Amino acid sequence: MSIFRTLFFKIFFWFWAAIFLAMAAAVTTSHWIDDDYFRKATQSERIHLLRLMERKRPIMAEGRKLWRKLRPDWNLVAVAVDSISQLPHDVEEFVDTAADARDVLWGQDDGWLMIGPIQRGDYLYIAITRKQWSSVWDDEQRWMIPIAFFGVITLLSIGLVWSLTRPIRRLQRTVRQLGQGNFDVSEIKPDASRYDEIGELSGDVVDMAEALNRLLQSHQQLLRDVSHELRSPLTRLQIALGIARKKDPQGLLNAEHDRIERAVGQVDGLVGQILDLARLQQQDSQQLQLEQKTIAAELEAWVQDAEIEMEEKQIELQTRLPADDIECNWDWMLVERAVDNILRNAIRFSPEGGKLDVSSHLTSDGAIEIAIQDEGPGVPEEELKRIFDPFAQVDSARDHASGGYGIGLALVHRIVELHDGIIEASNQSPGLRITMRLPRKSFH
Repeated sequence: MSIFRTLFFKIFFWFWAAIFLAMAAAVTTSHWIDDDYFRKATQSERIHLLRLMERKRPIMAEGRKLWRKLRPDWNLVAVAVDSISQLPHDVEEFVDTAADARDVLWGQDDGWLMIGPIQRGDYLYIAITRKQWSSVWDDEQRWMIPIAFFGVITLLSIGLVWSLTRPIRRLQRTVRQLGQGNFDVSEIKPDASRYDEIGELSGDVVDMAEALNRLLQSHQQLLRDVSHELRSPLTRLQIALGIARKKDPQGLLNAEHDRIERAVGQVDGLVGQILDLARLQQQDSQQLQLEQKTIAAELEAWVQDAEIEMEEKQIELQTRLPADDIECNWDWMLVERAVDNILRNAIRFSPEGGKLDVSSHLTSDGAIEIAIQDEGPGVPEEELKRIFDPFAQVDSARDHASGGYGIGLALVHRIVELHDGIIEASNQSPGLRITMRLPRKSFH
């Protein structure tokens, strides 16, 4: 990579150019900012003096009291050629300088602006005004010089900042998408062709995203393959267990058979969940089986299906459902599975005689919010964002003892994603509250 294309050189050059322009502005303008400055008058300044001679009555310079006679705006002062010494010192110096230069001058001295002199007969004519009385336009727009330099430096700085921050913002958005599992890096691919450090960084992020995507795909493929391979021996185990039960009509080995059946059932359930998660991860929202139904009736039916488990633990149920006429266009089989997973998790970790709160309402943006809250032990704050990741477990011993393997909430999260929704978990002291927010209609 050429050094002229590096970020270091760009920043160095832009700052160097800004400092150079500032110094040039200071050098260029310092001589006329000074209060003691004479130069050759321009054509327009000469014309201005001639017009004053035609239109204004001159103020005769008599002694050192000239300043008292001057008025705001330009004054026309006349002095006899042989009486120049009667002029105030500043004007006398100006006239002497013009005589030495043998030309009409423009000058400023101690806050006074002067044009002249022009001789007519025995008199010299000079245009004089106070600097603060004069319009900036009378000074050949020199006030524009520092403003122009300031504008150029500002534009250069904006250009530098813009060229650096735009690709960095795109990188920031892309990295956030990667953190959410979205491996689309098309937004920063044009930046990867830059010949500086940002281009190299963008290229590295693109390569990293592609490598992560390949790794994730291979991981998912491995899970699918292993799960499929486990199905066959599980089926043979179930057949063998059935045969073993038939060969033990007295039931002498029922306890052992029951333990084997529970273990096979747990492994079979885990394999089924893994396959379901792999299938959902390959599915997109256009493959959803959308139906129009009322949320209140469906949610009430799902809660009733779990009443047996709640009665066993004497859990008190509190429900707040939306209006009966609110309809949603969802894949109801998947949404039911998501709600059922959350509901049964809440029952599993609720204490005996605890309370379970199920609520749903229409939000201000037209979405449906479904919240389920238990009175269980909750989740450590630092683990709240991880509980929706596959195989994530807050307490491995507790989860395995309760039959969980960290797949259920990952399934819920994927189902919500397919419906363009949001799912959140929060501790309520006591208990855990899981909230799903789904748009009422899908536009795919």
